[in-house]
Amino acid sequence: MPFINMKTTATLDIAKKDALSKELCIITRDCLGKGENWVMTGFEGNASLCFLGSTKDIAYVEVKCYGYPTKPQMNLMTRKVCTLLENELGIPKKRIYVAYFPTEDWGWNDSNF
Repeated sequence: MPFINMKTTATLDIAKKDALSKELCIITRDCLGKGENWVMTGFEGNASLCFLGSTKDIAYVEVKCYGYPTKPQMNLMTRKVCTLLENELGIPKKRIYVAYFPTEDWGWNDSNF
């Protein structure tokens, strides 16, 4: 049940969003053990972001998930997400933030888990 939401200053067309979504689903499966069929992704390209006084090449990624991943799982996921965004969007790893929001309160299909 993870929701991976990304804001970036990069331009994202539909093909790029689809490719990133596919890779984020694989990363989530490999790092958090959450099945690819349960991952939702969201993207905001051309976002108004500023980091260290510059608006160039930035990404902010939120990982909202049901349950509480371990520090090693989050470390691995951060590493893989940063590598993905550097390779696919040209954003340097040092200009990417990844934030985690675990919860025990998650609803789906008319009820909560």
